[in-house]
Amino acid sequence: MTKAAFRNCLASAAILAALPARGADLAPEYWEFFGDLEIEATGFFQAPQFAGQTRDDASIAGTATLLAEWLDGDLAFRLTPFARADAADNRRSHVDIREFKFDYASGDWSFTAGVDTLFWGKTEVVHLVNIINQIDRVESQINDIPMGQPMVKAAYLTEIGEFSAFAMPYFRERTFPGRAGRLRFAIPVDTSNPVYETDAEQWTPAFAVRYSGVIGNVDLGLSAFEGLSRDPSFRQSGQILLPVYSRIVQGGIDAQYTADATLWKLESIYRTGQRNLSGVKEDYFATTGGLEHTFFGLFDSDADLGLIGEYAYDARGEQALTPFENDLILGTRLSLNDAQDTELLFTSAVDTDDGALGLRFEAERRLSDDFRIEIEAQAFLNTDSNSFEGSFADDSYVRTKLRWFF
Repeated sequence: MTKAAFRNCLASAAILAALPARGADLAPEYWEFFGDLEIEATGFFQAPQFAGQTRDDASIAGTATLLAEWLDGDLAFRLTPFARADAADNRRSHVDIREFKFDYASGDWSFTAGVDTLFWGKTEVVHLVNIINQIDRVESQINDIPMGQPMVKAAYLTEIGEFSAFAMPYFRERTFPGRAGRLRFAIPVDTSNPVYETDAEQWTPAFAVRYSGVIGNVDLGLSAFEGLSRDPSFRQSGQILLPVYSRIVQGGIDAQYTADATLWKLESIYRTGQRNLSGVKEDYFATTGGLEHTFFGLFDSDADLGLIGEYAYDARGEQALTPFENDLILGTRLSLNDAQDTELLFTSAVDTDDGALGLRFEAERRLSDDFRIEIEAQAFLNTDSNSFEGSFADDSYVRTKLRWFF
């Protein structure tokens, strides 16, 4: 984040902080400081596919959160920086402000100003409607890790749900691994020379509105967004790729219907102005949906077993900027509900066009009150060298994290 963007966030937060304090002094009525530190080790099953890449990787990362509250909690300040130091990829050694915001609530109204992270969506693997935050791709090429987004938000709560509006004055560019990093494209992405299709470049404002509420057994979300796309297309310049950011308009719906032990899930979007994999502007429709059925008290134990089935479709087909253009996703989730909060998740995604298969395993378990271990594994099988995921053909890995909470 640039210094100018950071100053903009400070100014927004100061405006919100100036709301009537009803006689409150500057000292917070409540505050706390907490966070976590993690040691991460990643081992790859095969040697690197591209020159300059390292074989394995290790890193250390952490977050810290300062929370302060006034007016019986109606006014709150939250600061959460994140930092990682990586042994292999210098781009993965980075710092980000995930949160730097004031929240203010007054009756049915609530306001946020500063830097924040939000999540929209319902499905397990593909998150189509989740568009407010940029994705931190040096943190993970698989999971959607959000970067902090400067914004001002106003929300109004009614009996039928919450209506919210967002104004985002500054755009965050997507991060990508460097030449030494694994899980990168065959041609590295030059993040120092992005191409903007607007005169204001990263200062191009974005706007969004959203409705979210529960109607009977349906948890429903409706959203609209206008601004620079968080998903860049690419333009090749010599031996590098330049990310291209276009102005888009997107409408989205996400819904979840609860039928006893079965959750039916759906996300759909229609987007205009987006360039595809070949750099051609193409309006498109995409959807993902399916179900998760849970067997509670498995074999008369405390454990719950969930079965997941989803399908992801993108009308752009092979020109999509995502590997999930015609994929069947199957998985299972096991929650032991024990004192150690042990959870395991396995998912598989098969491309019904070319047979490419992605397998993913996640597990986490609390070792004590302050320590947790997390394991994730990813396998890329039967990949076509010319496909979107072909660059990851030799990057199947196992990653272990030991996390300390304070």
